[in-house]
Amino acid sequence: MHSIVEDWLADLRSQGRSPHTIAAYARALAHFIRWSEQTYGEPFDPARIIPRDVRDWLARQQTVEKARPTTVNQRLTALKRFFAWAVEKGHARHDPTAAVAGLRLPPRRPKALTEKETRRLLRAVHAAGNVRDIALVEVLLGTGLRVSELLALRVGDVVIRKRSGWLTVRRGKHGQYRDVPLTAAVRRALAAYLATHPQPKNPDAPLWWGERGALRDRSAVGRVLQKYTRAAGIRDIGPHTLRHTFATRYLAANPGDLRGLAALLGHASLSTVMVYTEPHLEDLAERMERVG
Repeated sequence: MHSIVEDWLADLRSQGRSPHTIAAYARALAHFIRWSEQTYGEPFDPARIIPRDVRDWLARQQTVEKARPTTVNQRLTALKRFFAWAVEKGHARHDPTAAVAGLRLPPRRPKALTEKETRRLLRAVHAAGNVRDIALVEVLLGTGLRVSELLALRVGDVVIRKRSGWLTVRRGKHGQYRDVPLTAAVRRALAAYLATHPQPKNPDAPLWWGERGALRDRSAVGRVLQKYTRAAGIRDIGPHTLRHTFATRYLAANPGDLRGLAALLGHASLSTVMVYTEPHLEDLAERMERVG
């Protein structure tokens, strides 16, 4: 049995798998082999394993070992990889993991900035006084745009009026077109930035510029955010965290308006934004207290 396992691990190495992945797979397979031999009192033979064995192994991890669902699923993934290889190499006739699904994980609400962190970030950006950076952060926080959509904006995609305004996303995810309204704070920030723009009258000019020309690389946006999160004394974040923050704040101000949020974020399905309605454990505890 030892030679079969070593052959599998050698095959993984030949595929260029990382040492970390190979070590994790080896631990998972060793866990299953140990369980099998202790359960049946006989040497592990991949040809004798049946789906019921795999299900019993998963159940033991959940109920006796109290392993986390993510850990159980990671071990199952490794076992699936091993048995697919074992069937291919003739060490087993059937794959006992083929009909065994992983554990369903509870949906997790995307990580957004807290209201306090949001305020600290905005204060840090405004204190620095760079009008482009102020506009960039205000747009991300105030519209929930994807970073690709942000960088694709042209001057002509921005409409600012006295009491209204919007951004036009001409080609979002899956080629979707949409208009995104702008709050007063975002309009003010964009107006101040456009007053310094090198080509404010050219509707086809890229909206975002730096010292070396138009901003085209998402890593440049990441560096801007890193600069101000550190100045604000909060954790480092990426642009997508601000998209999650916008969504979270929108639903807090407009409870239940999933259709509106989906339209603003450019999602065709309501199920995609349902994740923002997942309650935290603290929320559920508070609601249960009201019942009792």
